Amino acid sequence: MDLLTRPLVIETLKKLSENNDICHTLIYIEINNTLQITSLLQGMAGEEELISAIQTLIFNKIGHLPDSYMGKLSWNRFAIIVNLPVKTSVAIAEDLAAFFEEKCIHIGPHPYYPKIITGVIPLSPEYRVPEKILTAVDEALYQARRTGNNAVKVIDHNAPIFHSYYDSLKRVPVLKDGLINNAFLLYAQPIVPLNKNLSERKAEILVRYKDPEGEVNSDYQFVKTANLFRVGRDIDLYVVQQFCRFMQQQKPTDMIYSLNISGFTVRFPPFLDIVKHTFKKYGVNPEQVCFEITETVIDRDYPQAIQFMHSLKQLGCQLALDDIGMGSSNLANLPKFNVDFMKIDGAFINNVLTDPYCELVVNFITSAAKLFNKKTIAEYIETPQQLEKIKQLGVDYAQGFLTGRPELLFDPLQNG
Repeated sequence: MDLLTRPLVIETLKKLSENNDICHTLIYIEINNTLQITSLLQGMAGEEELISAIQTLIFNKIGHLPDSYMGKLSWNRFAIIVNLPVKTSVAIAEDLAAFFEEKCIHIGPHPYYPKIITGVIPLSPEYRVPEKILTAVDEALYQARRTGNNAVKVIDHNAPIFHSYYDSLKRVPVLKDGLINNAFLLYAQPIVPLNKNLSERKAEILVRYKDPEGEVNSDYQFVKTANLFRVGRDIDLYVVQQFCRFMQQQKPTDMIYSLNISGFTVRFPPFLDIVKHTFKKYGVNPEQVCFEITETVIDRDYPQAIQFMHSLKQLGCQLALDDIGMGSSNLANLPKFNVDFMKIDGAFINNVLTDPYCELVVNFITSAAKLFNKKTIAEYIETPQQLEKIKQLGVDYAQGFLTGRPELLFDPLQNG
């Protein structure tokens, strides 16, 4: 087996894809966080020594395979190209994972137990270019990572994720050009109080794309693209900027507007300073802004999200926990979230009339919210029967086509 540099790995994949090779398979290995632990305890030298030791173990384990290649693609990832069918390659990958299950490597006085996760894909002709190959194996690796240490995942070109990926890839230039040229409009959908004791007027800010022909399209596909290609933060910053421009041009109002925040923004510390500066520049009252963060984002980045939310509250903004019920909602977690509103995911509202479990979830969330002195919002209200049901269950606010469709709030080009 030959050892290749990253450029040579890419070049080899390119040749195989151009030749429509159907006999090779790519095994993609990622070392777990053992490397970070090594770096923390012993510095970069210790980390490099551990990587080298792991690489040697992998090579010694599979180096006998004929017409095969191994290369390092990043600091903790290795690519192995084998001239074998997928089934055989998966067996090799699983054997390698089992080998590392109990393996101990000593670097100086410290013992380490490295684990690996592995993605496997057949180098089918459908990939055609190395970029598609690496995209496919990244997805396989992502699925393996979700499973846990020493997991092996296989994915092929027919997986629905790739059709979605390629569609989104085509939208990336449109998205970026739209942000630069202010082609995204701000829409607002009312959030309506359901009892006389609630006087706050609320609305959620939504984004719509206006194409060169003047047609306005839903934001769903662009939000999906932004999340997939890690540009969600750019949309969030755009919305904050255009919303503040809108507020500057309006007469004083007591309306509270909700703005959505992606996980990429939660992990971007400068966002808070940008918000402060932009609010001050346009004279926006932070008390009229409610930032919505999904429960899933908080689950994924709990320490950062909690600090992020705390800083927004200190600024004077309100907070809403979105998509309640789709993450790890329970009475132990809910009081930890210093939010003003809990938004019940629309999947439960859609079936609240017919599914006892959905009714139970809605009832649980409203009861928990009252216990912690927070307000609830139900999304996707489309029928009078749904509206009446959530009133009975004690929900405080309703949002959906029945109570108010999204309407144009601000066109950056027409309100320059």
